[in-house]
Amino acid sequence: MKLIGRAVTRATAWAAGAFYRIERAGAELPDGPTIIVTNHPNMLMDPLLVLNTAGRRVRVLAKAPLFRIPLFGQVLRAMDTLPLYRVQDDPDQLLRNRLAFEEAVESLRRGSTLLMFPEGKSHSEPALAPLKSGVARMALEAEDQSGWGLGVKIVPFGLAYERKHRFRSRVRVGVGEPIPVGDWREECLRNRAVAIRTLTDAVAQGLGAQVLNLARESDRALVETADLLYVRAKGRAGWRERETWSERLPRLQRIADQVAWLREGDAARWEALSQSLREYGAELRLLGSGSAEVPPRYEARRVARYVFREIGLLVLSVPIAALGVALWYLPHFMSALVCRLLKPDIETVATVKLLAGIVLYCATYFGWIAIAAAVGGIAAGVVTAVVAPLLGLATIHWWDRCLEVIEDVQLFLSVLRHPAARDRVLERRGALVEELERLERLWAEAVGPGKSREGFSQ
Repeated sequence: MKLIGRAVTRATAWAAGAFYRIERAGAELPDGPTIIVTNHPNMLMDPLLVLNTAGRRVRVLAKAPLFRIPLFGQVLRAMDTLPLYRVQDDPDQLLRNRLAFEEAVESLRRGSTLLMFPEGKSHSEPALAPLKSGVARMALEAEDQSGWGLGVKIVPFGLAYERKHRFRSRVRVGVGEPIPVGDWREECLRNRAVAIRTLTDAVAQGLGAQVLNLARESDRALVETADLLYVRAKGRAGWRERETWSERLPRLQRIADQVAWLREGDAARWEALSQSLREYGAELRLLGSGSAEVPPRYEARRVARYVFREIGLLVLSVPIAALGVALWYLPHFMSALVCRLLKPDIETVATVKLLAGIVLYCATYFGWIAIAAAVGGIAAGVVTAVVAPLLGLATIHWWDRCLEVIEDVQLFLSVLRHPAARDRVLERRGALVEELERLERLWAEAVGPGKSREGFSQ
């Protein structure tokens, strides 16, 4: 059963990796007993992404009520997840919670790697929720029972989703610096409660450095627009260059801090800037700029070369993509339909799509193998078993690139059709860049050189 559980876990984690475009940033996990801590904005997808990128076996700790959810609970059990019984879930289960705590501590003493969600819930708030103290208590207990020679480390894994509910959206898995729990030995021996609090604070700081914290969800579009505009206007990225989410995240974090600071200190100025950013973003959407920016001018020769090269390559690979679509469109459509019918909360959308997709894609896969074997014999079934997944992956990558090329071509045609809109974009751009530069200077003066040395200039 354990082997089956591990196989299911690996397959499910791989499926989550196919659902998103993952960007991993940071060092490998340290040796020895480790607690991975991560934020929790996306239900089952969060642990699966950690399992996909951790590079070792990880045991997940999750709240007990999740195990009662149909299908979801079975997946958790297959992943060898350890249930945690919280007081708010069932006051009568405190003994079981203590036993689970002791089992987790014993796992650390055996050198295991655990995954915990210190926020204590999956949520769609724009910032980290206050962290619970369970991680610190568990880590300190394991060290205390081992005479402070165990070497437990807590490693923040920050998950920063571009659009967490969308198939093939990008997600950055940022691995922070390990926090050696042994550094809290003296403080723990003096006052365990203080040690628990300060270690929890250190975990919160490490995790917060790897995610995008916003004061309000409505700030997200404004922060992204400001970043998109500024770095390209200053020549730090090409106009049609699509940076990785990892490249953008440090700048987005910085801008988010500046936005929160400006709103609190000068609400009128913030309102004027936010209105300008909203209007600028609306103009970009009218032109269809998408994930890049409107170039100040187009060179006909370069546009022609780009269109000929990229569209040519896409057209040449259409037969492969068409075959992949023919094989896999039905389960893709049905998993999206299941999600529309169930209407889950935003933090559960991707999980529903993934679980429905796993069932539907597996059924389709074995269905095609059976049909091929019935029509062409065992050899045809074996070929189908190997080729069908490869065609599916090739089609996914073909579609990713196709969307980017379509976006580029649409922008070029929109600029030709709406020159006035393009002129408004260029006019607004200059004023906005000046205002963002002023904001950067004010921020630098307010917070000092220790925090302002990077800013927009990254």
